[in-house]
Amino acid sequence: MSLPRALVLARRRGEASFQEILRGLLVHPGWLVPVGFFPRAELAGAYKVAFGPRHQCPPAELWIFSEHGTAQHAASQGAPLGAFVVGVEGTAVFGGLPPEVSTVRINPFGYPEDLLVLEAQELAEAGVWARTVDLEERLRRSADPARDGELLTRLRHHDAYHIPLLPDGRMLAKPGEGGFAQPGVVCTSTDSYEAFVAVLEPALRQQLRRTVVDGARLREELSRQDIDGVFLNPFGPGPTALWPLALLDLVAKR
Repeated sequence: MSLPRALVLARRRGEASFQEILRGLLVHPGWLVPVGFFPRAELAGAYKVAFGPRHQCPPAELWIFSEHGTAQHAASQGAPLGAFVVGVEGTAVFGGLPPEVSTVRINPFGYPEDLLVLEAQELAEAGVWARTVDLEERLRRSADPARDGELLTRLRHHDAYHIPLLPDGRMLAKPGEGGFAQPGVVCTSTDSYEAFVAVLEPALRQQLRRTVVDGARLREELSRQDIDGVFLNPFGPGPTALWPLALLDLVAKR
């Protein structure tokens, strides 16, 4: 069973948050997407499969499937499906939606419990998540962030860094971590922030307030703090890293 299907089912049982579902949609590498979604030049080398002679989907909708079996089952139930590209990254789907698409139906026409429908507001949120997951994947692949110009630019343009602050405005830090005296905690996503806060003592957790800044304002926020580094996503699910402040100076110059 694919991760998106498992998360949708878990959500129905009250065991998964909508944020977990969004991340699951974005990290899934195996989407089946109609060939009409792609520019013709991208189709030549793509692996494709046809479930019927013609795809008949309303122009404001996109129908996608998380695995071959769900699409095959939908076709067997009479769904008007045509040719699909197989193995599409979630970031390519939700980060590249054309403006005319206002509804995405995931695993439609099959088992009712598998269906997930995203409307305009959820799709806007998924677009932000697409940029976040794309950035995080670049972070994981980068051997030397300070020399990775594309990564530095993406860090500069990231939509939202989540920073836990104490009541007096000080950042929460992890003294001694990775050889730094006082590295301040910064998270690249909502769920990474929540994963960090979840391990804190309840009394400390209740004191915290979250501030959210974009990449353009991150270095300015950090300059107010008595820290000598950044501890990124200490408990995942985003990539964990320890950075000197000099790296954030490079980001600020992009």
